[in-house]
Amino acid sequence: MNQIFAILILSLTLFACSGQQNSSVTNFESGFSLTKDTISISVNGRMTHALEYKDKYYVLFEQRLMKYGGYGKRWLYIFSNNQLEKVIDCPEEMKTVYLDFYVQNDSIIMKPYMDKQSYYLDNTNLKWNKIDKTDDLIWEDSDFYVYSLDFGEWGGKTWFKDKKTDSQYVLESTTPLINKIDNTYYLTNSFQVLKIDNPKELTKCDSDVTYENIEKTGKNYSWYSQSKGYVVIHEDENVDYFDFSYHPNIVSSFVLNNELLHIYETDTVSYLARIADNRIQPFEKILDDVKFFNWHYSYRSKNKTGKNELLKFNTKNDQAFGLTTIKGNKIYVTYLINKTELKPRIIGKEKSNEIFENRLKAILSDFSKLTLTEIESKEKEWKTFDITPNHKIGIGDSWNPNNYEIDINKSYLVVEDSIISNSIMYYATKETDLVRAVTINWEKTQTSRIEFGNEKSASEVFLTKFNDLILILTNELGEPKSVNEEKKNQSFVWTTQNNINVEVKLSRQDNYNNIRMVVYERK
Repeated sequence: MNQIFAILILSLTLFACSGQQNSSVTNFESGFSLTKDTISISVNGRMTHALEYKDKYYVLFEQRLMKYGGYGKRWLYIFSNNQLEKVIDCPEEMKTVYLDFYVQNDSIIMKPYMDKQSYYLDNTNLKWNKIDKTDDLIWEDSDFYVYSLDFGEWGGKTWFKDKKTDSQYVLESTTPLINKIDNTYYLTNSFQVLKIDNPKELTKCDSDVTYENIEKTGKNYSWYSQSKGYVVIHEDENVDYFDFSYHPNIVSSFVLNNELLHIYETDTVSYLARIADNRIQPFEKILDDVKFFNWHYSYRSKNKTGKNELLKFNTKNDQAFGLTTIKGNKIYVTYLINKTELKPRIIGKEKSNEIFENRLKAILSDFSKLTLTEIESKEKEWKTFDITPNHKIGIGDSWNPNNYEIDINKSYLVVEDSIISNSIMYYATKETDLVRAVTINWEKTQTSRIEFGNEKSASEVFLTKFNDLILILTNELGEPKSVNEEKKNQSFVWTTQNNINVEVKLSRQDNYNNIRMVVYERK
């Protein structure tokens, strides 16, 4: 409830600032202006990548998976004039962590880091088509192609390739953002800015360390260039690259009136800044409580053509995030307010038991005719949280003695409190839409922080929950057919008149607690 309230307040605040246009403008003494807009969306996922292309926003979303592993689905949302224009499914092959999303040769491209196979978007038919190979170009002007590769723990390299001679010049710099003022190049990373007056004064490449050869052979850590041909105009010497805690950093750099400026972020505030005497000097606060981010191995879209990159940010609220771009002295911020809840709410013991009893009646009233469509409708009615995996999950012969084909699943989560939650899985046959088996698991609630010292209390909670379930099942089904009351592994089994088995087992071992219930048709 607090989360929804916070989103509502943010939406109303932005709207109130803007009147009917849903837009607010702030003019700063520095000569910059900040325009804020809001777009309301509904998507079961988080933003990962974004591009501005031909006056439209192209935003990638990835489904959040709460359980079962695998990769989430991806969708491309296209926005025009702050309105959602189109939603396009992404290829199944793009279910990967390391993905780049960029414009090249007037095409929008998705490129996985570990695979040569990439896709481009056909803007006419709005469909994805395969392309065999794309390169690692991050900048181009009339004199040079600039390529860069990220080798993870081995750092990275950036090459300047002379368009006239094909000679290549290299330095150790990992996927920087590049800006150019007159004939001078500026390479920006989070904690460092380099100045290159003449790329031909960098280390000239032998054939074995050209971009093409390193990209082809993968010998990314076998050679390091000489440190020459550039000047470090800023470097944060307090940064420990093996310390992954947050540190103030440069988010982006851009050129205005032949001056290199920066967006600089602390843990609470984002500023416009310039560099003087090797130090970042903020001169205008622009946003509070946002965290800019870039996705893993996503670097080709930063500033390839000299146009300022589209920046992505999160807020403290998972359902409020946004986009920022700078055009001249105008800063544009678009908040995306997601109406779809991305995390399940705690509903309490009473509501959790009510859902269980409703499920029990729905499942056992006529199990042999229970359809997946029917139970999906019920789960929506009960407002449980959909956590269906993107891959098929089967079951063993003991829970499927009739050897039904199991080729579709649906799963839902109920968070009772901070200690215990339950997830239900329906195993079904797609052709008939019939549910063939059901499992419910009561497990420890997953939290984002590590908790110690509550194993004993959790064990007691699970024992109490188990006893509650046995009472509910006995009231519904009568006395169990068999009982095993071993202290740490209790189990009860019922068989209904229409030959349906209901099995419930409690497992308590050290800091592991689990209750599992299985419903299936006997042979």
